[in-house]
Amino acid sequence: MDLDLEQLSHDTDIIAKIKQFRDITMRIEDTMKLATNPEVYEKLSNTDKIQYNLLMSYSLNSMFWMYLRTEGIDPTKHRIKMENERLKKCMTRAKQINDRNIPIRRVNKDAAQRFIRNGLWEIKNKM
Repeated sequence: MDLDLEQLSHDTDIIAKIKQFRDITMRIEDTMKLATNPEVYEKLSNTDKIQYNLLMSYSLNSMFWMYLRTEGIDPTKHRIKMENERLKKCMTRAKQINDRNIPIRRVNKDAAQRFIRNGLWEIKNKM
């Protein structure tokens, strides 16, 4: 009798995990439909298109990595590892280019000194 209850509990856990997997798969599918909408892509700036393309490539590589794992293949010994490293370099390069386009703000030292000098409280001597 204990074995049957244990098996039933195990079956219930498996069913719950399968339902959770199905729900996650459906959310991924909905997200992919939105992400692959050409109307959304055309509205993006060039910088956003670069980030979008890198994100899509990284996502597909990650999904392939997971597929290899489910097939019992070690992804660290597969060509996908080199592709992921290449993508990481591209992401780093895109970030460097994006950061270079952001204007650097300079501090006006004279104005800052005036603000500080006028903001400090001075004790007046009453002698």
